[in-house]
Amino acid sequence: MIRHILKILWYNRRKYTGVLIEQVLIFIILMVSLVSLFEAISKYREPGLLNTDNVILFGYMLHGGGGGQGMSREEQSEVARCMDVIIEKMRKEPFVEAITESVGLAPYLRSHRYYVEMYGDTVRADGKAVGVIVRFADKAAEKVFNLELEEGTWIIEGTLEDGSYPAIVSRQLMDKLGWHDAMGRKLQMGNTFTVVGIIAGIKQSVFADSPESIIVPKEIVSRYGYNECCAKIKPGFEDEFHACFSREFKRMGLANKAVQTCSSMEDSKIGSMYDTVSSIVMQVVPTSFLLLFAFIGTFGLFWLNSKKRKVEFALRVVVGATRNRLVSLVVLESLILSVMAALPGILLFCFVYEWTTVHVMAVGITFVIMVLFSVFSAWWPAYQVSKVNPVEAMRDE
Repeated sequence: MIRHILKILWYNRRKYTGVLIEQVLIFIILMVSLVSLFEAISKYREPGLLNTDNVILFGYMLHGGGGGQGMSREEQSEVARCMDVIIEKMRKEPFVEAITESVGLAPYLRSHRYYVEMYGDTVRADGKAVGVIVRFADKAAEKVFNLELEEGTWIIEGTLEDGSYPAIVSRQLMDKLGWHDAMGRKLQMGNTFTVVGIIAGIKQSVFADSPESIIVPKEIVSRYGYNECCAKIKPGFEDEFHACFSREFKRMGLANKAVQTCSSMEDSKIGSMYDTVSSIVMQVVPTSFLLLFAFIGTFGLFWLNSKKRKVEFALRVVVGATRNRLVSLVVLESLILSVMAALPGILLFCFVYEWTTVHVMAVGITFVIMVLFSVFSAWWPAYQVSKVNPVEAMRDE
């Protein structure tokens, strides 16, 4: 039957050329859109995304552009001491589960370039020097961000028995150093650090890659000064936290020296996703409309074509063809067109994309969508015309 269908398509090539070109374009556009979508989903699912559910980022900005211009060092230190008092007071509130003061750990706040410039350093181990992002954290950070270690324990305050500081390394740093086992290994970065835990990764934003990172105790912070105060609160108590922090901020007399900041980290997460999600929507939405309009056009073409072939169908019925056989004939015509249209798109895929699981899934689903597109656009017109009465068809002719 396939050879017979190919002959039909060849003899009617002028009629089907437009449909073929249309489906080639649809396949390529749909493939590109699905690849972008699947890449974003894959990035989202990669390990390293910190849990920021019910986490609030709070703090202050000094008057004078946030840098405290015009304020003496003593005044700036006094503001910092007052903030410490506020944090201790907030920790005792019944709706607060934990508060962490970290540096370079909280996500969604800055670009990757900023992290490299401000928190970039070099660690040395086994004769190798590797650039890393240094993140300073306290004990509470584990609970606030629900950090799950692949192996080992979280960092502790103070030094270990051998005088070295504890450190958590990311899987990306291990791979860079060529380590298969990191527990207990030593790292040099100004001080000596001992690996006490391994984490899958740490992302700055939702769709970013996890860079090589090392987490060390906050107490050794020297040239980094900005504290990222993050509170893990009970669900539904965000307004209570805002009100309490505002009240304590005013009570300590900080309103004349600084501007309080308090925001949900989920809002920051949504903001960091905006560019990527917008780009995907700008591809998927027009592609969906294009697919819909193409479906209507192809449906109409096969409807008219099936109407014109009424006599042909009647003759086939007379010589013994069943209705299912007639419907299969038209549907196979449409499927063969879709397969032929997919070949240029698959060839383009081979040159443009890598053969990763994500990309193969995207092109596979594109092909499935096009097959369904072909079946539904051809089946109903063929089914309606296949019910033709041979006598009436011949009389009309």
